[in-house]
Amino acid sequence: MKQAIIAAVVIAAPLFLQAIVNTGDPARYQVSTEESTVTWVGKKVAGAHNGDIEISNGMITVNEGVISAATVIINMATINTLDLDGGAKESLDGHLTSDDFFGVESFPTAQFELTSLNPLRGDKNGANFSANGQVTIKGRTENVSFPVTVDMSDDQTRISGEMILDRSKFDVQFRSKSFFDAKALGDKLIYDEFSIGFQLVANK
Repeated sequence: MKQAIIAAVVIAAPLFLQAIVNTGDPARYQVSTEESTVTWVGKKVAGAHNGDIEISNGMITVNEGVISAATVIINMATINTLDLDGGAKESLDGHLTSDDFFGVESFPTAQFELTSLNPLRGDKNGANFSANGQVTIKGRTENVSFPVTVDMSDDQTRISGEMILDRSKFDVQFRSKSFFDAKALGDKLIYDEFSIGFQLVANK
């Protein structure tokens, strides 16, 4: 009888351990390039411009109900101005993709990689997490932190928020006070800070 019990335990143990391992497997959510949106706003002394840009690929990993990793890759060739039309729009789109700004021919993608996600309370805009990560633009990587709103279900994860970036950190020099004299630039100065807004929809 004792030997039969031992034999049963030996047989069942691997199955039990396998069940534990399977329960802890992370879930991966593919970022939907069609459902997700990324927008941008850049400001200058004389006004501002806004537009959008497309996601090439992205993945969000959830482990035991918590987002443990996230990567989003942006197609820089899709920079699109929304507040201009016709020739003015084409001119700005072309300028933004040129070496004066984001040098898309040499640096076709930009990337965000999440390093940590911490609970957040009391945010005036209702964000429930603080995201920390790294942004890579023009081959240069900078640490960033910003509030986000996360909404999760079994089949879908949604993350929305806004980050403020300093273009001078990514060697985007055109009419920047970080590289040129602000007084000399006058009303042609373009501010270093620009905003990136996003609504990510990721599906299993």
